[in-house]
Parts: sequence; C-alpha cells; structure tokens
Amino acid sequence: MNFIKRAFLSITARKGKSLLLMGIFFIVISLVLAGFSIQNASDKATDNARKKLGASVTLGIDPQNSINALNKEVTEEAANKLKDSKYVKEYNYKSESSAIAEGFTPKGWSEDFKEGMPGMPLPAPGVEMPNLVIESTMVSGLSKSFETGESKIVEGKSITKDLLGENVTLIEKRLAEENNLKVGDKIKVRSKKDKEKTIELEIIGIYTTKEKANEFMNVPILDPVNKLYVPYKTIDKFEDVMFGTFEAVYYLDDPLHVNAFKEEAKQSATDFDGLLLDAKDSVYKQMIGPIKNIASTSQTIVYMVSIAGAVILGLIIMLSIKERRKEMGILLSIGERKWKLIGQLLVEVLFIAVLAFGLSLTTGSKVSQVIGDNLLSNEIATAAQSKDEIPGMMEGIPDPTQEKTIDQIDVSVTGGDIGKVGGIGLAIAILATILPALSVLRLNPKQILLKDE
Repeated sequence: MNFIKRAFLSITARKGKSLLLMGIFFIVISLVLAGFSIQNASDKATDNARKKLGASVTLGIDPQNSINALNKEVTEEAANKLKDSKYVKEYNYKSESSAIAEGFTPKGWSEDFKEGMPGMPLPAPGVEMPNLVIESTMVSGLSKSFETGESKIVEGKSITKDLLGENVTLIEKRLAEENNLKVGDKIKVRSKKDKEKTIELEIIGIYTTKEKANEFMNVPILDPVNKLYVPYKTIDKFEDVMFGTFEAVYYLDDPLHVNAFKEEAKQSATDFDGLLLDAKDSVYKQMIGPIKNIASTSQTIVYMVSIAGAVILGLIIMLSIKERRKEMGILLSIGERKWKLIGQLLVEVLFIAVLAFGLSLTTGSKVSQVIGDNLLSNEIATAAQSKDEIPGMMEGIPDPTQEKTIDQIDVSVTGGDIGKVGGIGLAIAILATILPALSVLRLNPKQILLKDE
C-alpha cells in the first residue's frame, strides 16, 4: 500500500491524537504569528513616531554633559562640517544678541528701566539695560517660531540666504504700529556696551506672533514683540552675542535617516564632547517606550514558544511512535523501506500542521491584535506607575514639549509574517517527527517487535 495513503488512513483512525496534535500546532503557530506581527507593528509605530517629530536635527550644547559643556561653544566651523552630508537637504544657523532701540520705543519700555529691571540682574556700571532681542537666521521661515506657525509674515518679504550680512530686519506688527513704522523704513539699534556703535536696519518685512510674554517676569526684553530678525552674519556687527546661543539646525531628506546622520557626524573631525545632536530624542524615547518594550516581549514569545512547541510536539510524537512499534516492525519485516515509514509519519504530521496553519491564518490578525493591545496596556500602566513613584514629580502640570506616548498599535498579519511562521512550523514538524522516528527505526524489524512485547 502506498505510504501516503497509509498516512491518511492513520490520521482518521487516530482522531483523538490527531486533534490533539492539531490543537498544539494551532497554539504554537498562532503565538509565533502574533509575535512576528507585533514586532512588525512596533517597527512601523516607531517609524511613524520619528516621522511625526520631523526630520530636523539641532547641533547645540549638551545640557546633560555639564563638565565638558562648561567651556564649550558651538562654532560655525563645527557646523559647516555637517551641512554637506548626503542626508541634509536644508540647514539654518541662528544666534541671538541683545541690543538697545535708538529712535523708537520697544513695547513696555520706559526710562525707569535704563538702570535695571525687576527680576533681572543689575547691569555693570556704564552699561545700559538692553530692550531688544536680535535673532539672526539664514532663512527666517526655518526659525522655530515661523516653522511652528506661531509667527508669520504679513507684509513685505522673509529673510533668505541671499541677504546674508545685509542690514535688514523683520519687525513685529505691534511694535511697528506703536512706532508708526512700515516696510521700507529704517530703524537704528545700538550695542549696550558701546554707545557709539549704532547700526541702521531697513525693515523688509512685518510679522505677527502668537508667542506670549513671560507673565512672571514682565520686562520688555522678554516680550516676543520686541524681537527683531536679521540675516545671519549681520549679528556679527553687534558686540553682545549671547554666549552659547549659536545653533545649527539640519533638515534631513527623511526622518528615518536621523540615526544614520548622527553616525556620519561622529565620523567627522568635529569634537562633540559637550555638544549634542538633538532630534527631539527624549520626546521620541518617551513616545516609543512602551512600544519598544512589547517588541522585545514579542521576540521572547517567538523564541520560547518555538522551543517549547518543538519539545512538546516531539514528546507527543515520540509516545505515538512507541505505541506503533508493532505496526512499523511488521511493515519492515514484509520489506517496506525505512524512508517510506519516515515519509508516512512526516505526511501525517505535516498534514495536521497545514490544517492548523490554515486555521491560525483565519484568526491570526484578531489574536495578534488582542495580544498586542494587552501587552501595550500593561506596559503603559507599568510606565505610569513608575513615573508616579518618582519623588518630586510635579502633578497636574503638563509639559508642552512632550508628545503623547503611543497607546495604540495596529497589528496586522503580512505575507512576510506568514512566510516566517510557515518556515518555523515546517522546521518544528520535521524535527519533531524525524528525531523520535530515527530512535526506533535504527533497529531491525526483530528488535522492534521484541521491544514491543
């Protein structure tokens, strides 16, 4: 009789054990499929989180590395080494300075402030208190306030790279209205250190801003209305550039190239001790924390279930083969080949495994989603509990710089997942069948029949 036909007759004759094997295969395949699906969903969620945060990387002082950052300053020389990276599609340099308005009055300014302001340190003898902030930028549209939409040009034009070093400026609409200024007018600002050093700036654009003044320190220089934007290099004409305020921002071609850009930067000759390439990494880690943990858990599930499933199936098949010694001994004694007996056992197991595999595909997405949701919920609860246990945490005060932690995951079964699970299932079925079978079939027919007695 053909060994394949014998295999199907054996399956129908042993319905109970066949159903048991199919049940175990179904559980193993479903859990392994869920593990791979959750890993893929986690990878997709982390990619989406990075894309949500954007593709900008800022070179600045590292606040966590206070020892090396103490005497460290970001320089244009260091910034220039990174701007030509293949990942950089645009870049912007900015720095800030303080200055004094000459011939016009900043919002909230009065003569009483000249010798000092409430909440601010007293100026050195002979030095006036500044009442303007000057921010230099290569492209005003790439400055943080304009990029986020808090500020926008309402008259005139923006600052672009072709205005590098020109004596032009952008002025806030309320400041312009209070001083009857318009596009094309010129204003003068001067250094707080050198009263003779006065610079004339032409107004090329008027902007509005939604940024709010600091309500706890009501001083003119801290009011966003009193900020002037000038082209990069123009600020070099002021002598009061604030220490450590130079910043370089690189806009990458793809958010997913952030890590590659950082690695490339480390290979440059730039000394990064005390400096930081920041792509909102702390926010990113906060967003993907639970997702990263369930990805690790799902990987562990794949390993443990695969090993445990192979062992359990191997033991069941081994017990089944021992019960069928007499059958195998008789078949061998009448001339049946050993490879055909192994083939029969493989056909039996593989047929049952295929049925279990097909069944698991119909429920795979739902099972994977349920497991993924439960794992994620547990991770979020654990993270929240850990945060509550940290002493000194400020309760009830939201952090506007933080993005919401990812609390949902879309788990779906892909063709790649099915291929991986099919390969693992096939390997488990073959190993769990051949190893026990060889332990019996290595004997001759007489020995097999004698052992059965």
